[in-house]
Amino acid sequence: MQLTSQNKSENPIPIFRKILIPFDDSKLSEKAFWYAVNLDMNHKTEILILSVFHSDQLPSSFLDYNAHQTVIEKEKLLNVKLKHNELKKVAEKYNIACNSYMTISSSISESIISYIYSTRSDLVIMGTRGNSASTGRKLMLGSVSLEISQHSPVPVLLVK
Repeated sequence: MQLTSQNKSENPIPIFRKILIPFDDSKLSEKAFWYAVNLDMNHKTEILILSVFHSDQLPSSFLDYNAHQTVIEKEKLLNVKLKHNELKKVAEKYNIACNSYMTISSSISESIISYIYSTRSDLVIMGTRGNSASTGRKLMLGSVSLEISQHSPVPVLLVK
């Protein structure tokens, strides 16, 4: 089923104009990105990739790479930055607008909710568990995805 507007000469109306992907470099967050790419279907959706680095010592702020290198491991930061660039190239290949953001926060969930509002996202697609699930916690649903699914002002698609 293809969505079209009333006048056939007009472009199709997108259901979701901005899709926020909380990205922690886990397999499920990458899978969430691919769901967003597949949802586009030439509807001119914009994908927003957000990585939030947890720090109990710093308030929420936009990530300044030089100022926070001592707080966050350089290698992890570089890997996520490279992955953002890789995903942006994939989106570009499919003619999908894609922007990425990195931030530091003492609350990952609050930062994601804040970005939903500030970017006026229409949909959040995220994994049911992130990288913290590899620490031995065997939860059906990760604490961040549970928090977002309960408090998001927009629909949340959880990927497993």
